[in-house]
Amino acid sequence: MKMSSVPEFLIGATNVYRTRYYIVRQRIGLRDGESGSYLVSHDTYFRCTPKLDQEYDNVFSDREDVDGKRIPTAMHTRNYVD
Repeated sequence: MKMSSVPEFLIGATNVYRTRYYIVRQRIGLRDGESGSYLVSHDTYFRCTPKLDQEYDNVFSDREDVDGKRIPTAMHTRNYVD
């Protein structure tokens, strides 16, 4: 696939999936603290638009489940981009 620029939802992503209203970028990291080690997901929710949906479809058209799935983690943070 040839793209002129990388969609913002891919930049720094560990995983990307799509819900009915959002494209979600997960950035997953390992935290090591006093209570042990665990995975943390820093999630950015991009509101779906026709342009973003088309970019998403172009990038993930070869997936068996084009919408993908969330990778479970022990904790997460959310940031919304409209």
